[in-house]
Amino acid sequence: MIKGFFAKHLQETLQISKRTLYREISSIEKTIKPQKAQIINERKNGYRLIGEKETLQAIRQEVENNQEVVFDNVHRQSALVSSLLLAEEEMIIEGLAQDFAVSPATIHSDLLQVEKSLSEYGLSLQRKKARGILVTGSEEKRRQILSNIIYSDVNEYEFFSYLSELNAADKNIRSTNFFLNFISPIWFYFAQKAVLEKTNSLFIEVTDNQLQQVITSLALSLERINKGHFLTETTSNQTVSPSIRSLAEQIIGEIKRQTDLGMTEAEILFFSKQLEGVNYKKPQNIFLDNFDAELSYQVRELIRLVSEQMQKDFRKDDTLFYDLLTHLSAAFKRIDNQAQLAGNPLLEKILEEYPELTEIIQANLKQIFTDHQAFLQDELAYIVIHFAASLERNPVRKELSALVLCSSGIGTAKILESRINKYIPEIERIEIAKISQMSHIDFKEFDLILSTIYLPEFSLPYKVISPLLLDDEIYEIKQELKGKQSENKPASFASAPKTTQNDFEKVYEQMKVANELLTRFSIKNITTQQTLEKTLEVILEELEGVVLENRRKVRDLIVNRHQLAPIGIPNTHFALFHSSNHYVKEPYFAIFDLSRSVPILGMDKKPMELTRLLLMLAPADMSETENRLLGKISASVIESDVNMQLYQYGNEEEIYEWISSLFIAEIKESEEE
Repeated sequence: MIKGFFAKHLQETLQISKRTLYREISSIEKTIKPQKAQIINERKNGYRLIGEKETLQAIRQEVENNQEVVFDNVHRQSALVSSLLLAEEEMIIEGLAQDFAVSPATIHSDLLQVEKSLSEYGLSLQRKKARGILVTGSEEKRRQILSNIIYSDVNEYEFFSYLSELNAADKNIRSTNFFLNFISPIWFYFAQKAVLEKTNSLFIEVTDNQLQQVITSLALSLERINKGHFLTETTSNQTVSPSIRSLAEQIIGEIKRQTDLGMTEAEILFFSKQLEGVNYKKPQNIFLDNFDAELSYQVRELIRLVSEQMQKDFRKDDTLFYDLLTHLSAAFKRIDNQAQLAGNPLLEKILEEYPELTEIIQANLKQIFTDHQAFLQDELAYIVIHFAASLERNPVRKELSALVLCSSGIGTAKILESRINKYIPEIERIEIAKISQMSHIDFKEFDLILSTIYLPEFSLPYKVISPLLLDDEIYEIKQELKGKQSENKPASFASAPKTTQNDFEKVYEQMKVANELLTRFSIKNITTQQTLEKTLEVILEELEGVVLENRRKVRDLIVNRHQLAPIGIPNTHFALFHSSNHYVKEPYFAIFDLSRSVPILGMDKKPMELTRLLLMLAPADMSETENRLLGKISASVIESDVNMQLYQYGNEEEIYEWISSLFIAEIKESEEE
């Protein structure tokens, strides 16, 4: 049986009172009675419309044909801005009033607000006597504002459902969403094909809302190019990383193969900057050229300060660190590229749910990230989500399976998953899925389907819940699960996992690499030479022929990496010098105490005196084990104040014991994977 809608859900969706709801239902019943259809209200299934299939289809068609878009003030102004930005010629006040079903006086009032908003982005609203109104200014800013408006006024489920209906042959398909129709369906089709089908593996970890932003921005650019509106140059001075540039060229290459549009250098650069704001799950490896040591330190500082002020040690949560590092790396690009959008009610609710955490994080963001004072409200909320998810982590024993369809991003999904784990222990397996993945899910595998947004026309039973999983929702889910628990068969006893030859070889490889690194580790005194380069050459000289070949080449690579970004640890007198290259034969880590200090820059861009030099080397083609063990050492250096004190003042025996414990923990963790 198809599940209906309860009165409470209808009230929340329509934003009306119970009294108004009953009055409207009564009115609808009178309207559909001659068509031999009726509304029924079943105790456990809610309101449903019943009738012959042909009758229901006719009612649906009539509703769709006569549907009139009604805007509130905020959405009307967004629609007005979009219409003006896309207009090819002047628009008349009376015509706009008719389009939006309001008075000319209301349009005049809206235009005052619109004009103020546009001026903040260097765009002007020109009023031409006896001709009308026209927006003038940068094509780049015009696209940024348009794509942000279209993105913010379309939810993820609606967006990806619309994309799934598109094909190259049908160019006239229309969406019921007013804002989606600003872009021709053919350009949405080509954009999603280039991004999702040809480069799908590159976007596996990207959230639905960010995929939506990328596809919307690309489709809008194709629409504008097709109408003859080209970018001649971009106004931003922001540089783009080579990896992102390469990804942009790959996607644009697909567009060129599918269409005859001319994609200029300025268009590729503009799209590259849109991709820079995406949270790719980039490997956080200290040996990578694009590893941001400064940001890594700043994130550790943020976690340390929040830990102290919240009296909750977040520093033990590696997931929090890496998720924040990934998020903030992309967030700074988004702040540069996006216009301020209207507040997201869901994110605002999260800030209200964690007021103390929000206040502490906000204050420390301003203290640490002095170059980025203007954090958007949404960005602040996502950072709060990462910390809140860490607070909620508490895995427990469970018995049933649940699918959670979540559209708000990985951080929100983690809060929800953690709260389900904590408060509904009956659920054994939780799978979080994005709205864009729904067509690939076998829903029969799950005892329960939960969604953070309403899913129009989704035929299977599901429950709409808040990402915060409120108390009444927990109670309702528990009640629903009581009947399902008796349907499950007792789990059979599984045999103990067998240790295979591959498992043994893996452990042996890890132990072998760990032992070699510990055997080579030492702390030595070195006489400081006239320059840092010459001091490094003295250090590398005794490693030549054993750990490395050609000490001068290795020295130059280390120095170049050091000059690329500061590596000194702030508030200490040591730095981690590192390089991975073809001249290094074996992984290596050691510490060298200098006879006199050398001036260098710290990760915080402040000058410091170097007295202890940490050196880490690795082959260019190092194994996964070598990568993981060396990564464990590098991550531990700035993990906490205690660790920094240990690496700055610890003797050989103390640091040897510490590294040994890191390796043991890492090997045990890999055995459990």
